[in-house]
Amino acid sequence: MINKIKYRILILFALALFTACDNDDAVTANVEAMVAEPGDLLNQAFPLNKVRVEGEGLKGLTKITLDNKINISFNPNYNSDKAFIFTIPFDEKLGSRFGVQPITFTTASGTVTKNIEILQPVPTITKTIPAIATPGFPLEIEGTWFYNISSVTLGGKAVSYTLKSSSSIIIGLPSDAVSGSELAVTTPGGTAKKTIDFATIVLVSDFDGNGVRKDWFSYGDVASFDPNTAGGPTGNYATFTWSGSTSNGYNGSSAGGGSSFLNATNADAKKAYIDIDISANVTGAQFAIQLNTIDGKNFAYNFKVTDVNWTTKTISIADFKDDYGYGANTAITLDVSKINEIKIGVIQNDTPNPSVIKYDNIKIRYQ
Repeated sequence: MINKIKYRILILFALALFTACDNDDAVTANVEAMVAEPGDLLNQAFPLNKVRVEGEGLKGLTKITLDNKINISFNPNYNSDKAFIFTIPFDEKLGSRFGVQPITFTTASGTVTKNIEILQPVPTITKTIPAIATPGFPLEIEGTWFYNISSVTLGGKAVSYTLKSSSSIIIGLPSDAVSGSELAVTTPGGTAKKTIDFATIVLVSDFDGNGVRKDWFSYGDVASFDPNTAGGPTGNYATFTWSGSTSNGYNGSSAGGGSSFLNATNADAKKAYIDIDISANVTGAQFAIQLNTIDGKNFAYNFKVTDVNWTTKTISIADFKDDYGYGANTAITLDVSKINEIKIGVIQNDTPNPSVIKYDNIKIRYQ
């Protein structure tokens, strides 16, 4: 009996020693390094980078949590006891941010937390809307990684801007902006640059002595005309009054012709516009804007005033029609480099009597 007891004690002692050795061999989860592809970033990564985690006890990966709130998906097929791979996510809605933050890995051998630094990528500019900018008008900049913007400059000078999203900025272009200026958007990640081309803008007249046409006159059934009326949106403006006379059947005002407003390379009607500040004494007053006779055709654009307050009207040359605005043919194929005169009057039928139309800052724009 005594020998049996001794034998059992020896067996229990041997089992205890075996269990102790087995526990000594157990490996807890340990992360030695996090390397971002292509392999030059250690414990750092850009959004959307693949990261290779190296260590021990990593088999049986069940969960990856970034910054204590963002669960990261991974492919369990790429998981061994020594390594696994995952992709750094970036989602504003989930609270993604840049900078040093904790990342926790849960494996079959335990949980381990390390710090990783999420780096801000260099921003990019992909396009502008419109593609050809206009000095003095807003311009939308589309791109990527517009976070923590420190400055937006054009030609080295700061410009005002509004951040719509991480991929869109609205900037205010100065009126004296020069075509070919470099736009730069700077963030902690770096600077995105793009050369901005601007529309060709020709001031026809501002009725303050500036522009390529200065001396205006009226003709036809005009009742009165004053090209130097004080108090317009930017100074003097023109006032044209029609009081019902139809003796001539037409009316208008002009500063005459001369050299073309645009050069021969600016010929596409779809890229040409007339900008004009307008007002009137009554809604329903009808403007008639005409061009000089080109290739035997008289193109015009007629419209009614819907707001008596000053507003800027933008008209595409391609929307003009022949036969003084009443024809079936649009000016879409017109060679706009041949335009050298802009005439402004009143449509005499279906318009209030009297009609007093007011206009200022006439420009022709090509973009």
